[in-house]
Amino acid sequence: MEALQIEMDPLIENQAKQNLKLVRPDQDWFVYYGKLYLFYVDAYKSLETCYDQLLHPQKRRLLKKMLENTMLRQIQIKQAMIFYSTQGNVIRSDFVNLHTVIFDEKRLIEDTEVSLPHYFSDEQNRKIAYRKQMLNHFLNEFHDTTQPEEEVLVDKAVLENIEQAIWFIQKNERGRQGIERVLLAKQLKKVELKKQEKQKKLQEGLEVHDSTEREEAITVIQKYYRGFKAREICWELREQESLFLGFTLEKQIQETDAYKTYHAQRQKMKEKQLERQQEYKTALVEARENLMNDWQDDIQNQMLAERRRWYMSEVQKAEGKLVPPKVAQFYKKDLVRLPLTEEEQEMMDLLDKEKKAAKKNKGKKKKKKKQEDEDIRVEQGPTEAIIKMQDLIEKHNDEWRNDQLNPYQKHESSLLKGEIARGVEKQIREVVDEMIDMELINLRIALKAKKMKYPKKKKSKKKKAQSVQKSEDDDLLEEGEINFGFRSVAKKKKKKFPGDKGTAKKDPRDMLAELIESGIAKKLEPAKISDLIGNCNPLRQKQELLQEQVADPSIYDLRQVLVQFIGMPLGSTYIKDNVKESNYVLFYGPHGSGKTHAVRALQTECDALILDLSPSNIENKYQDKPDYLLSLAFKTAACFQPAIIYIDEIERIFKGKKKKKKGEQQPSSAGGMNWVKLRKYLLKYGKYFTEKQKENVTIIGCSYAPWNANKKQLKSFFKRRVYFPCPNYATRIMIFQKFFEERKIQLHPNFPLSSLAHATEGFTAGNIKEALKKILTERRIVLSVEIPYRISEFVDPLAVQQNTFLQQYQEFRKLHDDLSGNKARIDKLKKPADDEKGKKKPGKKKK
Repeated sequence: MEALQIEMDPLIENQAKQNLKLVRPDQDWFVYYGKLYLFYVDAYKSLETCYDQLLHPQKRRLLKKMLENTMLRQIQIKQAMIFYSTQGNVIRSDFVNLHTVIFDEKRLIEDTEVSLPHYFSDEQNRKIAYRKQMLNHFLNEFHDTTQPEEEVLVDKAVLENIEQAIWFIQKNERGRQGIERVLLAKQLKKVELKKQEKQKKLQEGLEVHDSTEREEAITVIQKYYRGFKAREICWELREQESLFLGFTLEKQIQETDAYKTYHAQRQKMKEKQLERQQEYKTALVEARENLMNDWQDDIQNQMLAERRRWYMSEVQKAEGKLVPPKVAQFYKKDLVRLPLTEEEQEMMDLLDKEKKAAKKNKGKKKKKKKQEDEDIRVEQGPTEAIIKMQDLIEKHNDEWRNDQLNPYQKHESSLLKGEIARGVEKQIREVVDEMIDMELINLRIALKAKKMKYPKKKKSKKKKAQSVQKSEDDDLLEEGEINFGFRSVAKKKKKKFPGDKGTAKKDPRDMLAELIESGIAKKLEPAKISDLIGNCNPLRQKQELLQEQVADPSIYDLRQVLVQFIGMPLGSTYIKDNVKESNYVLFYGPHGSGKTHAVRALQTECDALILDLSPSNIENKYQDKPDYLLSLAFKTAACFQPAIIYIDEIERIFKGKKKKKKGEQQPSSAGGMNWVKLRKYLLKYGKYFTEKQKENVTIIGCSYAPWNANKKQLKSFFKRRVYFPCPNYATRIMIFQKFFEERKIQLHPNFPLSSLAHATEGFTAGNIKEALKKILTERRIVLSVEIPYRISEFVDPLAVQQNTFLQQYQEFRKLHDDLSGNKARIDKLKKPADDEKGKKKPGKKKK
């Protein structure tokens, strides 16, 4: 309630100023929305925990609506914060810097992290359960397995042919010989210098014995040994202090009994939830049957009498010459258009003038650029989500104020009648409408009115679309067949897309089976978004103020973008309908930065279907029919949502134009997929999921070399772009520690882990993981008790891994600034205001 009160503050302040336009600096709005965001994060975590552990089925339905509205409002506030984040070099970036607000509120940054709700993957409706059953059945039939497909990483160190291998061996052998010569020359030089020192001492009359050299060697050994023991004692004291203060609690939390007890209790609670839910469904079915038996005849007779009076009065008005064509006109009989007031008439006139002016200017070319986002302002005050939350809170307080007499948290029988009354009335109305339509046909025949010509009306698709929409009671009652189709209301004029003719008469189940057989619909290995290891960057604000270049986003910021702007809309239909730019997403970053892992995590936590349209997967499939392939994939994804259409190596499809060199020929597409045609059709499918027809489907493209793609086409197709950077120094230390803990390896206290993290600058988590697989073999882990690990063991496996060099990093930075629009905004702010007014575009002078 505190957050709802803060939401009303701008509106109250505006009314206090006599409805003047409320104007504040961007920084004040950013701080206001930042504090509000923290309130909603706390509310979301509390509601998610309550919904996960609550037993009462009716309360859980109410709580789920509150949870979805809280998630929606959280995303809306995050978008407002993005709009008002105009301080520093990062202007309106998806990676919002909240450090100042968090520190002012005396919070921890880790406490503000948001994860996807458990019910996205725990709760399965009938459609998702049926989809999983079909997927396992066809995978077993066509591929003899139901296991998820393992991620295969190409080892860049493996050579393609023998000649290349021989060339590398010769090159390395020459280098080794050169290094050996240099080391031998250094050793000889040291021996020569010692001889010269001896001769000098002898010339000066000093005695030189072997004992003096021995004493010097002893002092050197003592110095190094004392330093080693001092560091070991210091390390032990530091570990004891961290254990006492609780800093190392997270490493040992999984081994404690409390952690195991919590998961065991949660599992028992889930079993009880299923029992209560099944009892609730059974009670709903019984209550519906009782209501139909007791009141069906009375309600049906009342509806029939009302509709019969209506069409008889219509026939009497027409003197028996005209009969209403259908009962649909009965619901329009009370629609009476009231006369417009003077103010409304003026508004209508203004709108007509604007429409006429827009039609005149429609054919002209637009010479001026579109207005920037700076001219748009975020709406303040209560939104639709806030109003719904207030209504839900009031409803909860009214219905469950005195709920102390229900210790077992079973359903409330007195509320069942009100919950199913609307569904029963709708079912009876459909039966009555069919009966009235038949009576109208018989009456028309009796009056010999069938010869009269009635104006033909186009068949409206609303009724068909409404049958696809899922009501609240459908999942509870579990009656009837599963309906596959689009969720959104169909348009009057449905836009045609390439390949629609080939898939027009196909059943969605047949399309899914075809995609599974061809290896496009698949199961990936399960993963979690929290497996993307890394913390926030506390120095980001200072870096942005001191440097002109924008700092890389941290892994913490990356996880928040994946959860709030991609995961939540994908898992919830209500959020998807109210969030823009969540259907087409581009992931770009170096090899092994976590792009494919993020796709796997979204599939696992949102319980989504994966359709892999990567060039390497479809190269030899549907070569002559790329339009049919896209139609098949997009229609299947829309019918079996939530779904993810995954396209790796997107730069091969959206290939940029390069200048041809002399004698160079363009590679032909003979014997494989025609990428030009596929790109042409795919660009048309960029408008398949529009704002009016939103489905729980996300198209995710991944690229490790996006500079090879056409930037203009990438921007037009992918509305949201997410950058996966290389991990920084602190994150690399966490990655090494995580991998060692997974293998249960305990390093020596003096192992230079920080040196290893410094040496792997430019390496991604995937590169480090592949290198450690070669080092941490089973045999080496057994021997680690006797022979401790040395840093020299890590050098060779890491050296053969592909890393990001400075030139590639700069390419990623330039592309990130270009795709995010940050470079254009900063350049515009740096330009003086007089430059735009004074400069004129060059053109031909009029004679």
